[in-house]
Amino acid sequence: MEFRIMVVDDDKAIRRILSGIVENYRLGEIVAEAEEGEEAFKKILSVKPDIVLIDLLLPGKDGVEIVKEAKERALNTYFIMISQVETKSMVGKAYESGIEFFIKKPINVMETVKVISKVEELIKMKNTLDKIKETVAIVDNKKIEQEKCPTTKRIDYILADIGILAETGAEDIKILLENYDYIKRNNLGMQEIYQFLSDYYENTGSKKSSDIKAIEMRMRRAISKALSNLAMQGMENYDNEQLLRYANILFDYKEVRKEMDFLKGRSKERGKVNVKKFLEGFMLLLNE
Repeated sequence: MEFRIMVVDDDKAIRRILSGIVENYRLGEIVAEAEEGEEAFKKILSVKPDIVLIDLLLPGKDGVEIVKEAKERALNTYFIMISQVETKSMVGKAYESGIEFFIKKPINVMETVKVISKVEELIKMKNTLDKIKETVAIVDNKKIEQEKCPTTKRIDYILADIGILAETGAEDIKILLENYDYIKRNNLGMQEIYQFLSDYYENTGSKKSSDIKAIEMRMRRAISKALSNLAMQGMENYDNEQLLRYANILFDYKEVRKEMDFLKGRSKERGKVNVKKFLEGFMLLLNE
């Protein structure tokens, strides 16, 4: 998808520089510009850009006011603030208003490219989550509906709910959950669990790779994707149903918070996954 980007700054030279960065690095299409607050807000409401690069200090309505009012109207627009202001209180207010990132002037081209690219990845991830939601049946009472389903269907339901049903590692997870009584009865460690899967694929003539390292990577990739999906849901709404239901059962909640900070660009450290905890938590959900 081509991202629709708007630039707001009272300095024409800055608008020209930002527009040039977007166009030269093929980050999207510049769909609007504005040099003062009231004009900017009207254009945002009208054009509904995907991303707005906005100065903090503007004639009329300032950047923080614009972002706050746009968020109150539930606009599906992401804001990157670019300003010479460096005081912690003002930067804090900018983040509280709902911006994704704060870039200090003078403009650093590579930093700007990196930040815009990061926001575009967030948008892509959100769009993926929205598509996943559309494929999952909406019922008034999910728990009752799940109890009516055979175990395999309930596993699929939860995998879809956390957004990883289509991941290659989802099949590995399903097989382990369907054989979890054996795993628990024999108190298998993680390497033994991976070996169990390897033997399973070899004995059943499966086309999936039985290489233990490949199995581990597939599972970790899928579970990490689930962690990112939940973190994204939490960024949108801390009371999100999926976040409240799954975050502390399938993961350590502090790792979900780390992933949120990473996705927001506030930390270079991603949340970590524990495969054993994920499987044990999944079984708790199945046995509710």
